[in-house]
Amino acid sequence: MRLLQGILLATVSLLILTPNTQAADLSQDQFNSLMEKFLSDDANVAKIGDSLEGYFKKKREGQQKAAQEQAAKQLEEQFKNPVKVAIGNAPIKGPKDAKVTIIEFSDFQCPFCKRGMDSMDAVHKEYPKDVKIAFKHLPLPFHPEAKPAARASIAAQRQGKFWEMHDKLFENQKSLGEELYMSLAKEIGLDMAKFKKDFADPAVAKQVDDDAALATKLGVRGTPGFFVNGVQVKGAQPLPKFKELIDRWLAM
Repeated sequence: MRLLQGILLATVSLLILTPNTQAADLSQDQFNSLMEKFLSDDANVAKIGDSLEGYFKKKREGQQKAAQEQAAKQLEEQFKNPVKVAIGNAPIKGPKDAKVTIIEFSDFQCPFCKRGMDSMDAVHKEYPKDVKIAFKHLPLPFHPEAKPAARASIAAQRQGKFWEMHDKLFENQKSLGEELYMSLAKEIGLDMAKFKKDFADPAVAKQVDDDAALATKLGVRGTPGFFVNGVQVKGAQPLPKFKELIDRWLAM
């Protein structure tokens, strides 16, 4: 607030004082009188607004440029020193020998993760032979159904139908719950006795926890989060963002 007041005062001073007059030459009453007279004219008030707008626009542009330069520098550093992320027992979509691996950390209850799923579907269609996608779980603590949904997907994975359950869970994101998991398991043709047993298996819950712990270790704080051959991508970015990184890796 003090900074804004100072800028406003300086701006008005420049506008109301003549080239040969300094603020120090005026008494407070004289300055206040000039200020009051100046501000009584709408055109002068508009000048102040324009001056302030120009100042803050320039400041924003400077901050944006600095942020872009910093992001570009960090990206180059990541390409030189990509993060190693073990796929482990994560389900994979795409050829195992693909040149580019995308590790996805996601939460079935997160609306942004559904956008991330859409981006991964687009990537898979764009690069069916060159990219494989590995899915890892990062259920956020304020999403009560995120971890149970993750367990349901792993139980389906044990019967070779992770991606079928994955798609159904995101399609029914607003209706997550045990009743839905059982219904979807039947719908995709799972052995229900095995599904129920695996859904309750502590080892399944541990797999979810292990994925989340890995995400924390890698510095993934929100969902979705991705690593494209070890280069981190934060948030539900559109296809062009992933395409930029994938094409660069493929060109190496």
